[in-house]
Amino acid sequence: MRARNIKPGFFRNDVLAELEPLTRILFSGLWCIADREGRLEDRPKRIKADVLPYDECDIDAMLDDLASAGF
Repeated sequence: MRARNIKPGFFRNDVLAELEPLTRILFSGLWCIADREGRLEDRPKRIKADVLPYDECDIDAMLDDLASAGF
C-alpha cells in the first residue's frame, strides 16, 4: 500500500457529502490501493478486504454509488 494525502477540500465536497459515510471512506481508501496512474483492478471482494475489512457493507453498491456520483 502507498501513503496518500487527503486534501482539506475532500471534507467539503458537496457531491461526496451526499454519499453514506462508509462510501466516503471507501473513496479515500481507493486512493491508497490504486497505482501511480490511479488505476486498480475491478475486484470488489479484494477492494473490501483492503479498505473495509471489518465493516458489514455492500461494496458493489458503494462502488456503484461512487460511480453514479462521478467519482
